[in-house]
Amino acid sequence: MARTHFCKHQRPSRILSALALGAAWCTVGMAHGSRLHHHVSTSPPTISGVPPTTDLAGSPYSFQPSASGASGATLAFSVQNKPAWASLSIASGLLSGTPNSMQTGVYPNIILSVSDGTNSRSLPAFSITVSSAGGSSSSSQATILFEQPQLSSIADNFVVPPATHTPPPKGKFTLVLWQADRFTSNGLLVPTGWDAGTQTGFTPSAAMTGQLGFQNKPGTSTAQLEADAVGAYINSQDLPQSSADQKMMITPQFTFPLGAQPMPFASPDSSLHGSLDLQVPAATGSDVYVVADLLFEGPNGARISFGIAIFRNGGVSSVVTSGYDSPSNSYILNSPLGVDQRFVTQASNSAAATGTPWSGWRHFEWRVSENQFVDALQYLTGAFPGKLTSTDPVHYVLTKVHLNAEFHTKGQQAELGWSMRGLKLWTTP
Repeated sequence: MARTHFCKHQRPSRILSALALGAAWCTVGMAHGSRLHHHVSTSPPTISGVPPTTDLAGSPYSFQPSASGASGATLAFSVQNKPAWASLSIASGLLSGTPNSMQTGVYPNIILSVSDGTNSRSLPAFSITVSSAGGSSSSSQATILFEQPQLSSIADNFVVPPATHTPPPKGKFTLVLWQADRFTSNGLLVPTGWDAGTQTGFTPSAAMTGQLGFQNKPGTSTAQLEADAVGAYINSQDLPQSSADQKMMITPQFTFPLGAQPMPFASPDSSLHGSLDLQVPAATGSDVYVVADLLFEGPNGARISFGIAIFRNGGVSSVVTSGYDSPSNSYILNSPLGVDQRFVTQASNSAAATGTPWSGWRHFEWRVSENQFVDALQYLTGAFPGKLTSTDPVHYVLTKVHLNAEFHTKGQQAELGWSMRGLKLWTTP
């Protein structure tokens, strides 16, 4: 009886053990068998096509790649180093546009990609050479490094790193505010409807989609963006109350992605050119300025802030100035355009640096030859002994371009209003 009693009470235990074992195998089956019975294709998409590599100013450019993906996959296209005159259809991949006579040159390292959300594939990098309609050979000798893009929304192209605790993006033209908004709980700016055009010289057609400000009321610090124009008005009243010196700036910038940083002086006797249109209608304070700044990086991470000084309220310096900026760990050289031309040459069609605010677009254009860049390196080497390890221009890459438009309060009221369009960088042999 005892044996019978033992078996009667062990059978349910064995059944439970079997059920547990079955459940375990079921779990394993779900983990591993899903690949057998619920297989989802992970085959990457494909993309093919041969893009045209030449165009004439005033003539439409068009390239439609062929792409395919797994059944049911939704494909999306993207492009790196897109010319400012071109647009891309995210849905179809069509790259098209019409360059104008001011947009001749070589647009290098264009990379067209397709993604299914998981995997992506790209065409080999290609260039587009835009020549003048008259067939001038000089137009095709320029290599475009950066051209300010056409943008439609300021909200998608404006960042506040002190509020979000994330750095500005690379490979994207962006307006950057380096002070958190003290009037909002998250430190971010709010849409504004007032017309800041008196202060900046530029008024977006739709203020509520083209402006962001500290507060939605007249006279407060505000950023603007529409098409290829950007602007900003900054006022020290929006900073925390303090008798100490404070800095304020809203800067448009483009940081070249790692691996796509140009070497402007890689070829012997090459020159780096730049241009922009600018107006500065409002400026108050003793330390208020606008500088087109090119950031280079050399051996051992040495950084050089190569500035083309355009405006300083009250009067521009008659000579080059230098310094060291601790936050960016860069050695600064600022050359007043058209005043001291040792390191930067003013173009014949360019306005010169000034100390007086103005309304209405002025064109500024400059050239830095290889010899001038070497002279600048030697100048900084003498000013900061032991800090720069090379004066060979081939050792330096261009990492960022930005408009350094800012003020230092010096304990006093300060303001600055400006707008810019058409920022462009290119090299010539």
